[in-house]
Amino acid sequence: MEEKINDMPIPFSQLIKELDLKDKATAYVLIEAEASSIPLIMEELSKIENVRSADVVTGLFDIIVFIEGEDQHEIGKIVVKEISPIKGVKKATTCIVVKI
Repeated sequence: MEEKINDMPIPFSQLIKELDLKDKATAYVLIEAEASSIPLIMEELSKIENVRSADVVTGLFDIIVFIEGEDQHEIGKIVVKEISPIKGVKKATTCIVVKI
């Protein structure tokens, strides 16, 4: 019995259909802040649902925040709409965690 081979490639969406894609996206947000605003910034960060941790550090950055989201787009929205507007945040650099 001859098997018929489909000439069309399998769409990527079909290949990953059965995979468990529940891994959330995570990122570190490196914040440059006005020194006098750091306590206020930390308080505001504690109110953001997606923030998993936030630490005041020494060096080039003042605060390092670890956030989690459904995907990289949600991470971007969190940084742009919730973290960057906090009074005293001068710059927020986002470092998306990659799995290799």
